[in-house]
Amino acid sequence: MKKKLDDNQIIESLSNLSLSWKLDRGFLKKNFKFKSFDDAIQFINIVSVKCNEIDHHPKWTNIYNTIEVELNTHDINGISKLDFELSEFMNIIYSKIENN
Repeated sequence: MKKKLDDNQIIESLSNLSLSWKLDRGFLKKNFKFKSFDDAIQFINIVSVKCNEIDHHPKWTNIYNTIEVELNTHDINGISKLDFELSEFMNIIYSKIENN
């Protein structure tokens, strides 16, 4: 069962992420800017596999080389550990793509 994190757990988890995210109206948010459109699509393709594996899917938009992400566990109407698992995975993939 997914468990909604309290404010202290969210703040602590935010501080442990390798790249910064912000908390905004009940969502974890981050913009990822890539060198090219192809890099942004590569990111989406890699992350989408993880999303299907953990059955947790983001709200995201892609405009050319920028991906805007909002994470929230909709079925509990809040933020759960899954949101932080996915956000850290996105951070790792972003860093790998940007450092190639």
